[in-house]
Amino acid sequence: MKENMFFAEKIMSIVKREKVCREKIDEVDDFPGKEDFIRFYMVHNGVDFTMGAWFFPETCFNISMIDTPITLGSFLRIRVEDKNMQGNIRGLDMDNMNDLIVEKYSAFEDFVLFHIPFALDVVQNPFWIDTQTGEIKYIDFRVSCSPDDVITVASSFKIFCKCIRNRNI
Repeated sequence: MKENMFFAEKIMSIVKREKVCREKIDEVDDFPGKEDFIRFYMVHNGVDFTMGAWFFPETCFNISMIDTPITLGSFLRIRVEDKNMQGNIRGLDMDNMNDLIVEKYSAFEDFVLFHIPFALDVVQNPFWIDTQTGEIKYIDFRVSCSPDDVITVASSFKIFCKCIRNRNI
């Protein structure tokens, strides 16, 4: 499978992570559009954009707080248990990201019950999948720390991926 079957174009400088089996991906909560998510994670299990990438919010959303593209830093990985790691966590992953957010921003305690963090911008602001609608949500914690200010930036995981472009265009 080619990476640009997911993205709008071939993205430069992608660092892929360890492989993950479908059974592990299936453990992620169900949501509308999950099959596209599964296909992506079977190929990538997260991605680091070493040269950066731009995310352009889907045009159907009128997003007044975002007037420029968002610099995308990474897709979070799904943790693959490593017997040699003895339970240690190597970096951020989906399993620990919500916990870290709630620890720092207690107002998000209820919000994270129905949202899956899957990507980060370059300053580690999260993108979430809404498990009820499949929409992609985002917040810039430098602007607000309230779940009321989370915005919808794409109607699905697949559309989110198709809105990603090289940073150097």
